[in-house]
Amino acid sequence: MQLKNYLKEQRNLSDDRTAICVSVGKSGEALFKELTGAFKSSLEDDKKHIDFYWDEKKVDVKGLKKMHHSGYILLEFINVWGGHGWCSKKSKAEYIAFQFPEAFYVFRKNHLRRRALDLCEQFDRSKVLRKNWIPYDQALYKWVGRYNAQDVFTYLKFEDVEELIFEVLPYAVTREETK
Repeated sequence: MQLKNYLKEQRNLSDDRTAICVSVGKSGEALFKELTGAFKSSLEDDKKHIDFYWDEKKVDVKGLKKMHHSGYILLEFINVWGGHGWCSKKSKAEYIAFQFPEAFYVFRKNHLRRRALDLCEQFDRSKVLRKNWIPYDQALYKWVGRYNAQDVFTYLKFEDVEELIFEVLPYAVTREETK
């Protein structure tokens, strides 16, 4: 199922909200490609959480989100369909590139995964907090997911992973682009 269809039909998002979600991902990917010269992956690889091949690196790109402005990142361990999330051990991505307002911060996926497992309470599927919206600070170091979905993710503070940064890709934006 395509992301656009999933957001509209399964998550019941409005047309406007669906367009924003898709735009965030596409614009982040376009900027990453422009900065790095990386090659877009095939649809088959995309399903394995590989958005780009950057030299020899397999990278999943996360576009600029509200949480990034607030100093948080989300790490997905189980996706909305109950499959392997992009930060799971079985994801084929080797690196995760998060777009923040001033730069992309690239991390080794396994380092992020290990940090989350160290900081979060022990995983118990029966104790996953299911809400469609939860403030970042209330989901910090907890296993959370959305109603009517099978996803499991957690939030970490950027400062929790700052020393794990593999590479920083700065870029300049105009005030108009940040609105």
